[in-house]
Amino acid sequence: MMANSEGSVNTASNGIWRYGLYALIAALLLVALGFGVRYWEPAQASADNGELSVLRERLLSDSSSVRGNWLRTLNPLVQDVQGDLVWNSTQSQGVMRFVDLPAPAAGQFYQLWLYDTRSADGVPVSGAVVRNGAGKGEWFAAIKTEKMVLAPFKFELHLHADKSAEKSQLLLMVQP
Repeated sequence: MMANSEGSVNTASNGIWRYGLYALIAALLLVALGFGVRYWEPAQASADNGELSVLRERLLSDSSSVRGNWLRTLNPLVQDVQGDLVWNSTQSQGVMRFVDLPAPAAGQFYQLWLYDTRSADGVPVSGAVVRNGAGKGEWFAAIKTEKMVLAPFKFELHLHADKSAEKSQLLLMVQP
């Protein structure tokens, strides 16, 4: 009879241990999944105006940088937006400057796409994701790509909805 009660204790203890192990594995999977979603989300553009303003001036002083003013589309959302963009292929970084860029509606974000004449596949490269606006003031956003863009010929700022990344509206463009 004693062996039977020990067996019951061992079985109960094994069951608790097993459920604890399952809970630990589930928690680790949730953490890994959370990290994976963050890792694969496009980089959020920084909004530190001081540092980005200095970087912008440095890039503008480099003769190898390309630059241009925003060309607005007929979309009324950007009718008052002004600003420019500077990009340096050697450093693989740039800065966008906005004045009067409205904040995107809830569930929307701006995304900058770079087009490279040397791209083998012709697919644009993401340069920034912006989830806020400039309001009535001047605001800077960083441009960083994960893929090299050697000879950009067009930069496009699109408005995307979180639920449909494939569908977007072209708002602003720079063709250096």
